[in-house]
Amino acid sequence: MNCPHCSASLAPDADECCNCRFSVRAIRSLLGAEWVRLERLTDNSNSLSLKEQRHLEVVLDEFERTFPQCFFAVYIGVLPPMITARDLGFWLINHGAFHTQEIAKRNDFGCALVIDESRQLAALTLGYALESHVNEAELRQILTQVSGSLKNRQFGSAVEQSVVLLGKKLSRLGKAVRLDAGRGRWTAADLDGLGLQTLRSAHQPSRAVGKGA
Repeated sequence: MNCPHCSASLAPDADECCNCRFSVRAIRSLLGAEWVRLERLTDNSNSLSLKEQRHLEVVLDEFERTFPQCFFAVYIGVLPPMITARDLGFWLINHGAFHTQEIAKRNDFGCALVIDESRQLAALTLGYALESHVNEAELRQILTQVSGSLKNRQFGSAVEQSVVLLGKKLSRLGKAVRLDAGRGRWTAADLDGLGLQTLRSAHQPSRAVGKGA
């Protein structure tokens, strides 16, 4: 994966970036090392209308139909000062258990768009398998093209544009379809503030089903 701070190549098991010394351990100390359950479209700041949410679900469905191995996940929320959209996108690709049309899809083929509602900034992070097909310059180009929608707080439009633009880049490939914070580790309550639940805390025991059911 690419480093969220300098975009240098980062090995999957690396503890820090050899180029800028970005610390993977520091991000994990903030957000934790457990997997979190996440919907494909998470609007933690309630920035989208119900109509926009339904429309975007259709857009995301179409993306997955076009690229069966891939999925596109969106997180919109107010991020704390010590976390950037790029930081959270990197962490989600590594720790998010996304509820997609096919739950078995690997995060290696995931695309995570994180929108910081308060700063009106966004980051687009790709899984390991997609990074070799779409480079950082192309991702920046996509974000530049949606910056107007972000500044106007038209977040639904920004999400749709991002999905469509990335889809166009993947389609050109052809084969892509087959393809330091100051206070230490975050608590479960902190993750809840971002609308994220660890898989352990989100687990609900199954209810017994009677014979007559």
